[in-house]
Amino acid sequence: MDITTVVGFLLLVGLVAAGVRTGQLPAFFLNVHGLGIVLGGSVSALIFNTPMKELMMALRATAAIWSRDIFADETTIIEPAVALAEQVRKRGAAAWRDVDASAGGGLLAQAATVAGMHNEAQVVEEILINEANRIFDIATEASNVYRTLAILAPMFGLLGTLIGIVSVLRQISNPEAVGPAMAVALTTAFYGISMANAICIPIAGRIRIRALHEHRARVIVCESVVSALRGEPPVSLRSRLEMVR
Repeated sequence: MDITTVVGFLLLVGLVAAGVRTGQLPAFFLNVHGLGIVLGGSVSALIFNTPMKELMMALRATAAIWSRDIFADETTIIEPAVALAEQVRKRGAAAWRDVDASAGGGLLAQAATVAGMHNEAQVVEEILINEANRIFDIATEASNVYRTLAILAPMFGLLGTLIGIVSVLRQISNPEAVGPAMAVALTTAFYGISMANAICIPIAGRIRIRALHEHRARVIVCESVVSALRGEPPVSLRSRLEMVR
C-alpha cells in the first residue's frame, strides 16, 4: 500500500472531523440539495463527456493508487536489467527464456519474450517503446477524467449557488429568512470547490505520477534489452541506465 496516499487521505478526513468537532463546520454546511446538484450534475456531465472505456480505465487507475508503487524505485529495475544483459552476453539467446517472471515488476519477462521472438534490436526497440507510450497514454486519459471532473464540480457548485440566490431574492421581503437562505446557497459552491481540490486533483496527480514511474521503468527495460541485443558491455549499460533515472 502506498503510504503517502493513505497518510494524505487520513489527514484530509482528520481535518474534516476536527472542523466538525470544533464547530468550524457546523451542521448547516450539510446541504443535501447542494450535494445533489454538485455530485449529480458533475457525474452526469462527466458520463456525457467521457466514453465508458475511459471511465472504466479511470476507476481501475483509482483503485491502483492505493497499492504500492513498484516502479517508484528505479534500482529495482536497473539491477535485474543489467543482470539480464550479462546473462545474454554469456549465454546468448537462451537467456531470454530463463527470465524471472517477477523481475522488474514483470516488465523484464515481457521484454525478454519480445526479444526472443524478434531478436533484432531495432524491431524490439520499436515494439517496446510503442507499448510504453500506449500504456502512458492510457494512464494520461484516466488522469484527465479526474481533471475534467475537477473543472465540472466548481461549475455545478456555482450553478447551485445561483439557484440558491434566486431563492433568496424571492424571500427578500423577509429579512430574517435571507441570511439562512444565503448561507445554504453558498454551501453549494463550497462543495464544488472542495470536491475539485480535495479529491479530483489529488487523484489525477497520483495517477499521473504512477504513470510517469512506470513509463520510466519501461524505458529502462527497453534500453537494457536493446543493449543486450546489440552486444554492448553491461558496464556501459549501467551508466546509461543511471542517466535515465
